[in-house]
Amino acid sequence: MKKSSTNGVMTWNFGQMCLANLFLFAAVYLLFPAIPFAMGQQIGVPVARAGNLFIAFAFGLFLVGPFHARLGDECKRKQVLMFSTAGMMLTTAGYLAVTDYVQLLLFALVQGACFGMAVTAGITVAIDIILSHRRTAANMVYAWVARLGMLLGVGAGLLVYRLYDFHAVIYLSLACGLLSLLSASGVYVAFRAPIGVPLCNLDRFLLPRAWVMAINALLVTGVSGLLLPLLFTGSPYPAVALGVWALLAAPFTKLFVDLSQHCQRGTANTTCHLAMEAGLLAGLAVTCHLMNMPAVYKAALVCSVAAVLFFLLLAYPYYKRHRVR
Repeated sequence: MKKSSTNGVMTWNFGQMCLANLFLFAAVYLLFPAIPFAMGQQIGVPVARAGNLFIAFAFGLFLVGPFHARLGDECKRKQVLMFSTAGMMLTTAGYLAVTDYVQLLLFALVQGACFGMAVTAGITVAIDIILSHRRTAANMVYAWVARLGMLLGVGAGLLVYRLYDFHAVIYLSLACGLLSLLSASGVYVAFRAPIGVPLCNLDRFLLPRAWVMAINALLVTGVSGLLLPLLFTGSPYPAVALGVWALLAAPFTKLFVDLSQHCQRGTANTTCHLAMEAGLLAGLAVTCHLMNMPAVYKAALVCSVAAVLFFLLLAYPYYKRHRVR
């Protein structure tokens, strides 16, 4: 007999989804510290050009979002998660065979699309298997687990790259992807008949009324993105920035959820995730272009001040006026 949701948050099914989410984020973030340097060497281009893969990845995140609601309506939601995770693993393995700049950008684009679809589908499944009155708490737990996976992935990726090479990082990423698939495969999701969702739909993808908070989240994670490549220099600031981001993940998710209407909590979580990922990827791309530590530190300081001022002067007052919950 399949285990199903109860009144608590951490049920068997939800625990399995959290584990799948942790390995999914670890699989991607294992690559981020080293990939611009490794791929730049592999195809013979400067790091500044190789860093454009982060822009392609970010574009991919948003590319498939408007079609997710229709796909999740027509297909089984767990299958969408499984196939998109498998697609992400295939593109990860594909980096080993990249020989030119265009291929690099195409692989990053497809990987970003698969990752975006996997995360969105995962949030949908995780929320759907939790009873309605527990979904706000579930959103916060699920978001925090994702950031834990991010931290573990960044740390492991940096360590493995230093001890071995980028190929070893790829293999570890594939192992994490496989563990994510295995964890998700054991989750029971009740059947739901299609309800006729339009082909393009923002449901389960973007929450328009949270746009101010999304800008703030982008600025906050932009600091982490700017500093992340400096992990190779031994600077402590990237670790501090990533730690702060991990601590802020659950509270920020709560702010997004509080702005959502009925049955929009999954959409709020996805919007928060996309804004945070976009900020991190933008910061990574900027640092790859700057390749100058003093300039990167100045940019991170400006972004930090802007994030704090934006929250105090615009985002939090907006939240107070428009919160629903």
